[in-house]
Amino acid sequence: MDKKETFVKGVGLVENELTKEQEAELQMWIGNIERKPEVYLGEKNDIIVIPKYLLPILAEKFPEIQKYIDKDKPKEVKKKNVEVSEISKIIDKENQIIVEQIYDEKNGCRFCIYSHKDGKIKYVKSYTHNGVKYIPIVGEEINKKAVLLPSAASQYINDKTLDKEILEFANKWLDAPEEIMRFGLWNTKVSYVFENFHTLNYLRAQGDTGTGKTRYLDVWGHLHYKPIFTTGTTTPAPLFRIIDKWRGTIVMDEADLRKSDESEQIIKILNNGFEKGKFIMRCDQQDASKLAFFDPFCPKILSTRRSFTDKATESRCITYITSVTDRKDIPLNLNEEFFEETLKLRNKLLMWRFKNYFEIDKNIDFDLGDIEPRVKQIVGSYISLFSTDEKQMEDFKKYIQTYQEELIVERQSSFDGSIVEAISKLLQKGLIEFDAKDIIEEGKFTDRNGKVMNPRGLSSSLKSLGFKKSEVKKVLGKTKRCISIEQNHLDKLFKRYGFQGYTVTVVTVVTGTPEDYNSSKKDLNKLDSYGLGGHHMHRNDRNSVTEKQQPKFTDEEIAAAGLTKEELGDLK
Repeated sequence: MDKKETFVKGVGLVENELTKEQEAELQMWIGNIERKPEVYLGEKNDIIVIPKYLLPILAEKFPEIQKYIDKDKPKEVKKKNVEVSEISKIIDKENQIIVEQIYDEKNGCRFCIYSHKDGKIKYVKSYTHNGVKYIPIVGEEINKKAVLLPSAASQYINDKTLDKEILEFANKWLDAPEEIMRFGLWNTKVSYVFENFHTLNYLRAQGDTGTGKTRYLDVWGHLHYKPIFTTGTTTPAPLFRIIDKWRGTIVMDEADLRKSDESEQIIKILNNGFEKGKFIMRCDQQDASKLAFFDPFCPKILSTRRSFTDKATESRCITYITSVTDRKDIPLNLNEEFFEETLKLRNKLLMWRFKNYFEIDKNIDFDLGDIEPRVKQIVGSYISLFSTDEKQMEDFKKYIQTYQEELIVERQSSFDGSIVEAISKLLQKGLIEFDAKDIIEEGKFTDRNGKVMNPRGLSSSLKSLGFKKSEVKKVLGKTKRCISIEQNHLDKLFKRYGFQGYTVTVVTVVTGTPEDYNSSKKDLNKLDSYGLGGHHMHRNDRNSVTEKQQPKFTDEEIAAAGLTKEELGDLK
């Protein structure tokens, strides 16, 4: 029956046209309800006997009927408002599920979901976790390939064959020593499970123009986990925001940062980003009372022409000094073959991430020999990769020992290294009570104008090297602000800068009877407690040089020490 409006007597407009029989039946029920409203409209109604098709029509005349119509209607289920958020990865540790964003031109952005419990993989457009619906990140950085993603998770035979494929690819496009290639491989794998570790080092290629820095970044950058390509011209705000957004690997070319407020902030990002939990705080742009927290922790690959002036940044880098290649078989430019090969390897490395993420043992310890604690800290993550492979462990140990030796040589060539060397030479000469002026003369230090450096110019360097506040002493009748030295501190300092250790001991040289000796020793100890000096001997490499010094003190100094002239005796 076609719908059209019609007027029914006693009711009004009705949406559907009724037949004569239906109109008659409607009028009958109108009469029944008017005669006995308490029966049909009261609490104990008998409305169920009225044909259902008439109820909406009767409700026009008798609104009370509507509530009974509503009562019979199926209840509508209210849909909950589900929060939707963009994200590039989810790690569900409880259920051992990893969700990773992937991209290809045909399907666009989607998720690859891996269940570690059964090894199954599926691809979806969205994923709901803890009541939040997640969708892949869509942005200009993907279209312009500033951020590179895998296109799928591809199977590989085993770790050895995967390592071989990666090294063969790297050697095809890059000329570098075998140990540098091996370390690039290790760093690539660490980047795919970096969330498991507390600290990370940075790969850095350093060298002059045309020595292969950019090619080093291209080869290893395209293989690392979710590479984010940028340059040293990037300002701080977008840098820490894109790190927080993608949680991938920063690949920064031309990272030589000239001194400025912005470059200082980028240095802080690099210094804080090697360790978990070092957040960058910013006020919300819309509401200053709200704070936003950005996490700069992620793998990073850098290229520079010079060393960083900031010691902390420099210490976080594992550096490869590049040089001009003489190989003729390396392609001059990156072509489609390069990009296709890197995509295939990224797909296999994604599968490697899936299989190994929940298997990494972060607490493995290995004897690396006499390696500095800081070096152990930044390279400890690699041990988890091949803890059961004795050959790789030995190769890694040799590499780290060589790296530390190179680090020590580099320290020796620094200004601080020159200071430590000057101190070492002074001790070799038997001079153990020396001041900043003595160090300057021994090291032949000059200022920018070529003039002899002012002793105050060494203050900050001596402090950073761990020397305590200088002490005023009488040395050969002259007052000097002597550098305070301690054996334990010297041992650590000489070891760190690669200089021979020296033993400094304190002895007492006296003449006379044992009673005089004991009395004099007591008096000297009392003087020492007031910082007024004593007798010292410096022993250098089993050859001892003893110098008897008769300290001379003023009457005021003697009074401060609490000794009378008679008690001091010949010591004055």
